[in-house]
Parts: sequence; structure tokens; C-alpha cells
Amino acid sequence: MINLDTCAAIALIGEGSPVRYTLRQYIQEKPMVLTQTALREFRAILETVGGESEKRRGENLLQRVNIVPDRPSARALRLKPTRRIGENDIIILGTGDCLGAVTLTSDSKAVKAALAQGVRFQVYLHPPYPLTGS
Repeated sequence: MINLDTCAAIALIGEGSPVRYTLRQYIQEKPMVLTQTALREFRAILETVGGESEKRRGENLLQRVNIVPDRPSARALRLKPTRRIGENDIIILGTGDCLGAVTLTSDSKAVKAALAQGVRFQVYLHPPYPLTGS
């Protein structure tokens, strides 16, 4: 199972995203999930920055993922939010941890901040790719 964080969902739909193909190869036919928190962040960014093509791809992506409730693991809940790992990061990464899923993310700072606090999440790090407004 693959847990998409907000950055991964954006990289999958961004106009001209070279990251999209790498992520698709990694995902293949694995089931994808998106937490409620990641969904809220994704929709907000898509609405404010996304172009028409990106919005269309965003809706298509949402039809292919399972939306899951926020349910961070106990070890994730022990993390202290810092300027490198926020509450939403803890929720998204922690829910992936609770589900036993690999979280796709470009947020290496959050992953390293969690590790510095003794929590290693199962992640697939990818380069960031922003929405272009196209």
C-alpha cells in the first residue's frame, strides 16, 4: 500500500512533471491512500494554484485513491512538532506508519526531523515538483 502525502499527490498531477513517471513506476498497481489531512492540503493548493489541466488530473487522481481517516501511530504521536516537522507531517507520516504503508514524500526535512527524534518512517523520497497553474 502507498500513502501519498500532499507533495506526492501534487507531483503526480503537475503539468509537465518529470517526477510523475518515476512515481508511477514505483506505485505500479499498488493501492494508494490519502489521509484526510493530505486531502485538505491537496484540495487547498489545487484550488489556489492549479490550472485547469492540473485540476482535471487532480480529480482523476482522487477517483483512484482511497481516502482514509487520520490515524497516526502511537510512535508518531510521541513526536514533538518543530519547524522541520509540523503537526500535519506527523499525522500524514504517522497514518502511513499505522497502516504499514510506504509514504511517498519529497519532505526530507520532516523525515530527518522524525529520525532525529527516534522515529524512522518507511518512505520513498522523490524530488519536489510544484503545480504550474496550467
